Amino acid sequence: MNYNEALEYIHSRPRMKNTDNRRAMRLLLEQLGNPQDKLSIVHIAGTNGKGSCAKMLSNILSVAGYKTGLNISPFVIDFRERFTINGEFISEETLVQITEKVKAKQEYIWERYQLKLVEFEIVTAIAFCYFAQEKCDIICLEVGIGGREDSTNVIKESLLSCIMNISFDHTDMLGETIAEIAYQKAGIIKSNGTVIAYPAMEKDAMDVIKAEAEKQNAKLIVPDMSALNTAHKGYFEDTLVYKDISVTQSFAGVHQSYNTSVVIEAAKVLNDSGKYKITAEDIKKGIEQTTFPARIEVFSKEPLIILDGAHNLDGVTALKNVLETNGVKNLTAVWASLSDKQPEKLIETMAPYIDKLYTVDIFGSRAIPKAELADMSKKYIPDCTAAESLESAIETAISKGENFIVFGSLYLASDARKIIIEKL
Repeated sequence: MNYNEALEYIHSRPRMKNTDNRRAMRLLLEQLGNPQDKLSIVHIAGTNGKGSCAKMLSNILSVAGYKTGLNISPFVIDFRERFTINGEFISEETLVQITEKVKAKQEYIWERYQLKLVEFEIVTAIAFCYFAQEKCDIICLEVGIGGREDSTNVIKESLLSCIMNISFDHTDMLGETIAEIAYQKAGIIKSNGTVIAYPAMEKDAMDVIKAEAEKQNAKLIVPDMSALNTAHKGYFEDTLVYKDISVTQSFAGVHQSYNTSVVIEAAKVLNDSGKYKITAEDIKKGIEQTTFPARIEVFSKEPLIILDGAHNLDGVTALKNVLETNGVKNLTAVWASLSDKQPEKLIETMAPYIDKLYTVDIFGSRAIPKAELADMSKKYIPDCTAAESLESAIETAISKGENFIVFGSLYLASDARKIIIEKL
């Protein structure tokens, strides 16, 4: 097996979630020697913000001198972005070696139990094997979907759990109310553990988290919003003061201030545990050095070029707020959407900031065809066209020197990012 064959195998796995209470996942990990049991893990769930939280906290821990594994999903730059240690991607050779091992165990499980593992289970197993093999000091582990039934939740215990903002997404799997979705996210809270919750959580979600924490006899920490102060420093620059920590934020937007407060509390919990030594300077440096592609990523300020993976109403609302704070209007936008993401509501929310819209296609059975998106969008943005391609839309905007934004999906962002870098 070479690197491309390893990727082909991983991506060939079924994508739909198993309904066997993770039996196949547990059997696979048992065959692999239960690498997850050898790891010290911070487990992170939430509808939006979990990637930012994981990236900032992992950076803080790296700055503090710890060998820190980071597992995120999906990727934007490179598939290997899912498995990093102190910011370095897993090598192609190591990914191949571990994938071969996982593939052999999957084949055994199929032969003996007739159980197939889905793609995300295979990816999670690779991550556990890699971080255990490399003897990481600590892992920041991002949930895939939900939490309670997620593949990552095979872990028996965690150093702490972080639950970021909860809003409507994956309602077909997680439930149709905020409380039902929160119940799934709160499933990562461990008995006698510690959980830190996003401070601006909707009451229905927070009530569920509080109830689950009480049930698990877990300590619940909610950042003190009265101790949080965000100041708009300049064009797409904010400063944040939370308790005794002052930082220039690496990501713009008040939602990122709330995310950062969770991260600061998490670092303090880890320091207070006595297992890790993390100073205020480590926290400041770690946060300020964090970069995260496609999270309101600004490639140029004149003309303004922004890339954002916002794909649901919560994410698009956060993006809208950042544009409003920075006085941004009259944008050209490139957009795609999936059918289950309230697409009409998304474009209605963004319409006041967009003069011209190009709709494009993205891969996936739930993707809305670009012509259908364009027809739907015209009542909000009359100057709307189904673009010939993503590349042609971006190329046109850049050649005309227009202020533009690409948003709607992290998968779209992955393709767009390559094109923007190439064309600039």
